[in-house]
Amino acid sequence: VIAQVLRIATGSTTVALTTTAAIVSGAAAASGISPILCAIAVCAGGIGLSLPNDSGFWAVSRFFHLNEVDTIRGWSLGGFVSGVSILIFVCILSLFQGYLPGLL
Repeated sequence: VIAQVLRIATGSTTVALTTTAAIVSGAAAASGISPILCAIAVCAGGIGLSLPNDSGFWAVSRFFHLNEVDTIRGWSLGGFVSGVSILIFVCILSLFQGYLPGLL
């Protein structure tokens, strides 16, 4: 959620991911959460809602010759759905954290 809010505010996926990783890293290390699942969750937040303040929004819009409304419908909402889907998958995987190898 933090990565998504930062992505919307700044328009930059790179800034959102690195800032969120810096904010969450201490709490994640202290709580015993799998660092792999934490990294996947942070990246899922960086995927969603590419708005007009994002350079990727305009690259997709111009490359596919779309207007702003169609780009929001196709690119932004599609990214949001994929980000939420990944977060749900991470929540499901976290239930099996003690059983699946590599998630410790």
